[in-house]
Amino acid sequence: MGVAKLMVFGDSALIIPQTVGEWKTKDAKLLPYHQYLEGLVNQFKEISFEYLPRSHNQFVDALTTLSSMLQATDGLEVEPLKIEVLPKPAYCMIITEEPDGKSWYYDIINYIKRQEFPEGSTPADRKYITKMASKFFVSGENLYKRSYDSVLLRCVETTEATQIMQEVHEGICGPHMNGHMMAKKIMRLGYY
Repeated sequence: MGVAKLMVFGDSALIIPQTVGEWKTKDAKLLPYHQYLEGLVNQFKEISFEYLPRSHNQFVDALTTLSSMLQATDGLEVEPLKIEVLPKPAYCMIITEEPDGKSWYYDIINYIKRQEFPEGSTPADRKYITKMASKFFVSGENLYKRSYDSVLLRCVETTEATQIMQEVHEGICGPHMNGHMMAKKIMRLGYY
C-alpha cells in the first residue's frame, strides 16, 4: 500500500515490550511471529509500537471487529471511514416510544383481557393479533410471553427495557456484549 510511516498500538503488556526489545521473546510459539515482525519492520522508514491499556482501546476493538468482517480482494480501494459519536449508547437507540403513548404490547393485552381489537383493524390484523395472543399470558397487570421451553418472560415497556439493557450491558460485571447476545441474556433473566 506504500505506507512509509506507521504507528502500531497494542493492548498486550507482554507483546509490546517484546516487540520494542525491552523484553526478550522466549516462548517457542511466539518466536516465529517475532522473527516475521522483524522482517516487516525493515520495510518502513519509521515505525513505532505503543502500549495502549485495554480500558482505552474501545476504538481499536471497534476497528478490529470491522476489519474482521471485511474480505480484502485485489484492487479493493479503502474509502475514508466516517465515525459518528452517538448522543447515547447504541443499544438505547433501538428502543422507540410508541407514537400513541401506549406500550408495544397494548393490543395483545387488550385482546386477551377484553377480546377487543384495535379500532380500524383489518381482518388480517385481527387474525395476526389472535395468533400473537396465543403465545402470551396475563397475570394481574403483567403480560408474560411463553418461551419455546414454556418459561414465562415478563414483557416490559420502553423505560424498563432501557434500564434492563443498561444494567446487563454496562453494569459492574457487564461484558459489553453485542445486541444479539444481550437480547439472549435478557431473555434468560426472564424479560421480553
